[in-house]
Amino acid sequence: VTGSGSLGSFSGGSSIGTINLEATDSTGMTLQSGSLPGGISLNTAVTTSTLTGTESGATEDTTYSFTIRATDAEAQTADRAFTLTITFNANNSCQFN
Repeated sequence: VTGSGSLGSFSGGSSIGTINLEATDSTGMTLQSGSLPGGISLNTAVTTSTLTGTESGATEDTTYSFTIRATDAEAQTADRAFTLTITFNANNSCQFN
């Protein structure tokens, strides 16, 4: 059910909250390829799995690409490709002229 593509952009070292990944009749989901940002985990469940955690490990703007595989009770699978972007923007910065 959840379409492929970007799951959002998050500040380095911050929580991504809870991102729901839904698949009709899914008995679970697995990380098929790629990698999640450090500190982010895939919590698998029936029909809706989640990505949660607080990003750790990145030191510069990074886009993580990964594929999640949903499997149903008949061992049929469906893959979706996603990205999560971690950014390091300067907040309350100053500039010298």
